[in-house]
Amino acid sequence: MEPTTTAYLQPAEKITENAETEYTKSMRRQFPSFGIGCLIYSAFYAFCLYKNTSGITYPFFVIGTLCCFFFSMKRLGVPFKKDSVFYIAGITLLGLSNCMTASLPILFMNKCGIFLLSFILMLHTVYNDKTWNFPKYFTAFFHTIGSCFCCLVNPLSDTVSYFDAEKQEKTEKKNYFLPILIGIAIAVPLLFCMTLLLVGADAVFENMLSNLLKALNILEVIKILVVITVVFFSSYALLAALCRKDVKESAEEKTGFDPVIAIVFSTLLCILYLFFSVIQILYLFIGKMQLPENYTYAGYAREGFFQLLAVSIINFLLVLICLYLFQESKALRVILSMICGCTFIMILSSALRMILYIDTYALTFLRLFVLWALAVIFLLMTGVTVFIFYRRFPLFLYGLAVIGVCYIFLSFSKPDYVIARYNLVNGADYNYLSRLSADAAPAILDTSKNPYLTSVEDMLKKTSVDEDGNYNTDDYYKLYWMKSYYCKMENQTKEMGIRNFNFSRYRAGKYVK
Repeated sequence: MEPTTTAYLQPAEKITENAETEYTKSMRRQFPSFGIGCLIYSAFYAFCLYKNTSGITYPFFVIGTLCCFFFSMKRLGVPFKKDSVFYIAGITLLGLSNCMTASLPILFMNKCGIFLLSFILMLHTVYNDKTWNFPKYFTAFFHTIGSCFCCLVNPLSDTVSYFDAEKQEKTEKKNYFLPILIGIAIAVPLLFCMTLLLVGADAVFENMLSNLLKALNILEVIKILVVITVVFFSSYALLAALCRKDVKESAEEKTGFDPVIAIVFSTLLCILYLFFSVIQILYLFIGKMQLPENYTYAGYAREGFFQLLAVSIINFLLVLICLYLFQESKALRVILSMICGCTFIMILSSALRMILYIDTYALTFLRLFVLWALAVIFLLMTGVTVFIFYRRFPLFLYGLAVIGVCYIFLSFSKPDYVIARYNLVNGADYNYLSRLSADAAPAILDTSKNPYLTSVEDMLKKTSVDEDGNYNTDDYYKLYWMKSYYCKMENQTKEMGIRNFNFSRYRAGKYVK
């Protein structure tokens, strides 16, 4: 029996997991639109991304995904929110960055960023998230992921429900969808059996069919079909999970734990941090106090940056935990603000140590990323410090904006190119330079920027053996790493088509032709 319309008007908090929302019923009623739409999207996904993680099709895939999502929301009657433009811009820029770089770490982080921003955009569109904070978004994210697994069979159940409803309506208009589906299901095994019989009946037919299957590469076809199937069920399940709206929209007001607990452990940590901060100021920043025996100032400065980075991240999380889990207290706010101040000193100390380390041991992606992470943590801690005294400060949106803007800057800055330019001027790590991506080609294979390179042609012609047949070690390594990098770029730029065209590899290709 059809439930009354009052069930549709219930807020998300009052809907049980077994109850249906208006969106769930609307999705089931429009199953042909959503089912066929998800199938088309799955084929589009396979075309854009199958064995193509950084091609020109990536920004088109991102834009196509956004269009499919908002088209689905429009079909369900979910209004578009104007402030979604920020998320859309970030996702689009990351998609564009994917076809403009060949750096594997950047590509990986781009994809993680696209996934997270897309998920937040979906939650923001479906739910009223104005009062949501970090813990609420965290729980909503994993709650929705869990709902997706529960909805994986929805394409099958919604198919059955849709055709049952069609039969009950007994309309004069005949529906051909189910007969076609049944016909295809009967045809597949029949075609397989008849093909086997005909192959055995005629050698010419067998030969032509064999050549056709080789041309089609049946294994690749099967892999593509598997990708399409997985994406179809996943995309449909995600829409179904969003339609359930089983995440409570209002943030629960919890009484929180006794602030004395937080005051005790945070005070002890604060004392430790204050002592450490004084040492940093006196030894590292001013450098006028005596160091332990067998310790040089340079050696002291070039250690501990990873530990300080870890402590800074832990402090950021610790302050958030104290703010969200414990009752408000003036004393706690003062102590947490002091911890934030000590964290700023630790961040500056870690950054200074890393800069000195880079000056001695050259630049790598990890070292550059540490400097970027320290800058981001500094900005995030600034927001947390404001939030300690002004609880209406939109900390989640601030943090999202800081991480989003800073990462987009990192993504488009071509870190491998920056690393190559710095190392070539300040002393090259040959082995590391040879492993850089195509982003570094304008620095490594350009004679105006690479002091070790006279010309590409001379580099390829030169040998590392002198007239007596002896190796010149320094020249050998200079030539070896440059030739190694050149050959790698030659292989990577050899086969670029419409799908896998990449601007970074295209620019590198100009130096190897």
